[in-house]
Amino acid sequence: MLRTHRRKSVLAAAALVATTMLLTACQGEDTEDTGKPAGNASAASDSAAKGKSDDGGSGTGSGTESPSGGKGSNGGGVSGKWVGTVSYLAPGKYTVKDENGAEQAFFTAEDTDIEGAGKICGDADGQAATPCTEEELEAAAKNGFGATVDVKDGVAVSIIEDHTDSGTGGGSGMGEGEKSGLFSGTLGYMAPGKYSLSRDGNERAFFTATDTVINGAGWICGDAETITPCTEEDLEAAAKKGSVAVAVQVEDGVAVTIDEEHN
Repeated sequence: MLRTHRRKSVLAAAALVATTMLLTACQGEDTEDTGKPAGNASAASDSAAKGKSDDGGSGTGSGTESPSGGKGSNGGGVSGKWVGTVSYLAPGKYTVKDENGAEQAFFTAEDTDIEGAGKICGDADGQAATPCTEEELEAAAKNGFGATVDVKDGVAVSIIEDHTDSGTGGGSGMGEGEKSGLFSGTLGYMAPGKYSLSRDGNERAFFTATDTVINGAGWICGDAETITPCTEEDLEAAAKKGSVAVAVQVEDGVAVTIDEEHN
């Protein structure tokens, strides 16, 4: 009887020990299983944080470059030839306004060719224009003067003052060789080979010749993007329509060159 009781006690103790070991093993496995995801989550979090930091670093400064502006950028970078009244805006910056009121800004440079005919500098009675300084240009522009301005990329290549019309009324005596020089105004048709220039209520006549150089910029011929050689027929047709602004270099009443104003 005693032996049986001891045997039961030993078996119960063994069962208790086995159960305890089994529970301990299960707890260890649970700890390991739950630890693995925690470690993976931590690694993923670290990786994500690193990724965000890397992405942010690579994108720094993108799209922050400002466009480079040249001296002629405020003039719109335009190119062409304009005829009208030159006015002062700021040191090195001017405008030219045509007879229709359209105004174009432009800059000057150290190599801008400035030629006067009595208002910028020089003599109104001279047959040739006179080279002028930037200071003379600025002083004259504050009062305004007529000129032909050739612009490239917003900067004036040349500013040629119109030859002043002294001592004449609204006559058309230029056709008889009374005047020579550079004149500008609205082109008009008078007769085959004979045209007029109208400006400020005054009109003057001039002739064309077979070697007259006629340059169009969209109205006489061609387009506004490119200066194009035109024919006498093109010139006559444009003059009959009217409203074409031109600059004309005249020698003894005959046009040497006729340059359409850039529109």
